[in-house]
Amino acid sequence: MAAGLSCLPAQAAGMILPADPGEIAAVLPGTPSGFADTSSAVPLWSEVGGTLLDGFTFSTTFSSTYNSNVSASQRTTDDSAKDDFILALGGSAGYLSKSSGLTFGGNYHGYYDQYFNHSDYSGYSQGGGLVANYAGGRFSVSADLGIDLGRGSNTNYSSNFVEQTRVNTGLTARYQLSPKTSLQGNFGQNFTTASGGRYSDTTSYDLGVSALWRYSALTEFGPGLRYTYRSGSSQTQTGRTSIGPTVNVNYKLTSKVALNSQLGMDFSSYDNGGSADPTVSANIGLNYQASELWGMNLSLYRDTQADTSRVGGFTQLTSLRVGYHRKVRRAMWNLGVGYQANSYEMPGNAAGGTRPDQDNFNIDTSLSMPVFGNTCNARVFIGYRDQSGGSARNSWDSVQGGFSLSRSF
Repeated sequence: MAAGLSCLPAQAAGMILPADPGEIAAVLPGTPSGFADTSSAVPLWSEVGGTLLDGFTFSTTFSSTYNSNVSASQRTTDDSAKDDFILALGGSAGYLSKSSGLTFGGNYHGYYDQYFNHSDYSGYSQGGGLVANYAGGRFSVSADLGIDLGRGSNTNYSSNFVEQTRVNTGLTARYQLSPKTSLQGNFGQNFTTASGGRYSDTTSYDLGVSALWRYSALTEFGPGLRYTYRSGSSQTQTGRTSIGPTVNVNYKLTSKVALNSQLGMDFSSYDNGGSADPTVSANIGLNYQASELWGMNLSLYRDTQADTSRVGGFTQLTSLRVGYHRKVRRAMWNLGVGYQANSYEMPGNAAGGTRPDQDNFNIDTSLSMPVFGNTCNARVFIGYRDQSGGSARNSWDSVQGGFSLSRSF
């Protein structure tokens, strides 16, 4: 996946939009895709959206990327065979209705990657999504659906090249009991499948309920209960059920600060009768826009997923990313640092052996600005990624750099 990242705007990536487009929404990070981010986590699609009709947008993008290790393979004395130049050409189209009691929208994106030295990696990736929000009186509900067909080296599959399909659905409902108290429920499902018979398809179900008390006009918090089920497609893959209490804290200051957070303790058991140690879950999204010139954001995700490449196992995944952006005249400078730790566990009587834990570190920066009368967006970027996997075979690093040019119509 030459892009190696989500290229969908917020409304198509399973994110709930704020009622006021001018407000900052702290978006929870969700499950990391595991792709190697060969474009150093810099979006292909332009921040300059073109309007075809009322509510419709369309854009095309061309990018050129150099990657020193496209296969995400182990470090050796001669790495010359691992690097490559990738050209990508694609586009996106989307629709979002105007703010009202009911808002809805959708998005589609697709692009073709051409590798010069690894032609078998070349191919087409695509994805899309739908979202709908309704708010009326004391009741509000949000629903979303996202589908992504990506390709590339993926840390969730032992850094092998895969073609992966991810399907995400979500439903959130909220009812206001009184001016200060609300009940909220949510349901989410995630399904993944990848090319190659040795990989396990995975399915995740999440169900939660919480009672929220509005402490002030800006802050609400309260207890909750979370239930999850994780499983794989293999006959030797046992299911994992978790249930436990959560604490929810939300804070929103219009156009400056937004926080959505949930921390929980999971008590888990396996379908085969075994039990797991209690684990901590977390899903935190924080945005801080200090002024029109600069801002920061933070995302933290921690949860357990069925292992995609070690049949019968599970992965305790912790992902943290901090970003900084600053406006420099007409340009925008972005800097991001991320860390992801994968810790593997195997039920007591499951086959498949052990798998070493993995640590991933990445840093990237970019500079973008509108050009050609604000109809295009030009961007240059560079990034570095490092993985330590407990052995030489699972340890590698890479440098990516390039530019992109997006044109809106």
